[in-house]
Amino acid sequence: MSQPATPEGRPDESASIERLPPELLLPIVTSLPGLDTLWNLMRASPNTFRLFNCHAIAVTEGILSGPNSILPPKVQELVRGVILSRSKALPFKNLYDFRVRFMCGLFDLFVARDIELIPLGPGTLSVSNLPVAVVRSVIATAYQVSALSQAYLASCLERSRALRVLHPVDPKICYTDDYDRPDEIIRAFDRKYPGAPAKMADAGQPTWVEEMRVVRAIWIIQIVGEMRRLSANKATMIDWPDEDIDSLNKMDLIDLFRAYRANYQGEEIRSAMEYLTTLEEVTNDVYYRLPRPPPASPVTRWATALPIPEDTTWVVSGYVKDREFHRLRPGSPVPAGARPMKAPMYSEDHSWGKTETALKYDTFGVDFFRDLTSNGAGPRESPITGVKFDSFRPLGFAFWDRWRMHLLGLAPPIHIRNDDFYYFAWESVLPPEEVRSIKNSLREKWWKLMASYNARLAASRARER
Repeated sequence: MSQPATPEGRPDESASIERLPPELLLPIVTSLPGLDTLWNLMRASPNTFRLFNCHAIAVTEGILSGPNSILPPKVQELVRGVILSRSKALPFKNLYDFRVRFMCGLFDLFVARDIELIPLGPGTLSVSNLPVAVVRSVIATAYQVSALSQAYLASCLERSRALRVLHPVDPKICYTDDYDRPDEIIRAFDRKYPGAPAKMADAGQPTWVEEMRVVRAIWIIQIVGEMRRLSANKATMIDWPDEDIDSLNKMDLIDLFRAYRANYQGEEIRSAMEYLTTLEEVTNDVYYRLPRPPPASPVTRWATALPIPEDTTWVVSGYVKDREFHRLRPGSPVPAGARPMKAPMYSEDHSWGKTETALKYDTFGVDFFRDLTSNGAGPRESPITGVKFDSFRPLGFAFWDRWRMHLLGLAPPIHIRNDDFYYFAWESVLPPEEVRSIKNSLREKWWKLMASYNARLAASRARER
C-alpha cells in the first residue's frame, strides 16, 4: 500500500526536529528552560548542534534570560562570567572588581547600597566576539553543574531521611531555668532531659530554591577556578596588578566574600566544596574542569522543580493623619482625610523559604546553627556551644528550606520560636562521641573559669581583712 502524498507530491514524512529549518528551530531551542537541557538536545540532534554553531550567543542568551529560564538572575550572571573568563574577555580590571563589585553582590544585600556593582546582564555576551567552541564548552559545564548539584542533593536526601531525630518528652524544657535545683548553677551542657522519637515526614524532591542554592555554589566554585587558571599565565590578566593575582591565588574561596561581611561563613559553598572532594580530582587543562558527576539514575537525576511564585499581597495596616501613624485593626475603615499605609502580607511558601526571595538570605538551618554554636550564655544558652557545622553539611542543612527541616523535626512552625526544644533535636542527630567531646570541653572551660573567679574572690577578701 502506497503512502499518501503531500501537496508537493512527496510521500508523507514523520515530523522530526532534524527536518526543521533554522528559522523554525531557533525559537524552539531558545525556549528551553536550561543550558543542561540544551546540551542533551545538542548531543541527540545534529540539526540542533549545527544551529548552535551558527547562533551560539543567541541560543545561549535566549535560554539564560528567556521567560522559561530555570536559573535565577544572579546565577545567570555567573554563567556569563564563566563564558567571558574562558574567552579571556575579562570584565574585571582588578581583584576589587571581581571580589567586591561582582562576587559580593551575589550574596550580600548591602553591597549595592555602598558601591556600583558590575552586572553581567543579558547584553553582556553580545559585545564580544566570543569563540563558539568556548561557549559550547560552557554549555557542557552547565550540564555538569546540574548533574553534580542533583547528585549532591540526592546524597543529602538519603542521609537526612535516615535520621532518627529525638524530641524532648517535656516540650517546655529550658536550658536556663533553675532545673529544679535553685541553689545550684547547672549549666546547659550539664542538663539531661529524656527524649522520644520525633514524628518525621518526607518533603519529597528538592524544591527549586534548594536546588538553586547548590547550583549557585558550584558555579561560584567554577568561576573562581577559571580565574585562578587564567592567573597561572599573567599575560591573560595583563591589566591586573601582580599583587592582585597573588592574592587571588592565596585567598581562601570563602574569604572572597568577606570584604563586606567579616563573619560570612559560606556554608553553601563549603558544603559543595566538601562534596566535590569526595569525587575524582578537579583538572586544569584547557579549562577548569569540575569532577565527573556520579552515574545518572532515577535517584540522582530529576526534572528541576518549577519556581514557586511569591504571591505577595499588600494590605492596609494603618494610616497617617496629622503626621502621625496609627495602626488599623482588620476590617476597620481609614478615617476621612487620612493616608492609608500598606504592608506586605507574604504567602506561606514565602515564610517557609520556598520562593526566590529566600535565595537572598541564609537557610533556616544556617541561621539556627549560628545560635546553636554561639549562644554560650544568657536566656537562650545552647547546650553545645562551639559545635562545628561539619556533621550537618552532609545532611544538606545549608540548603534545605524551613519546611523540609520542619518535617524532619528540626525546625518549628513559622512565626514560632522554641530554641531550647530544637537545640535538643539538633543535638540528637550528632554522633554521641562528638557531643561528649563538646560538653567535656565546655565543662573544663567552666571549671577553669570558676577556679579563676574563686581565686580572685579569695584575694579580694584577703585584701579587705
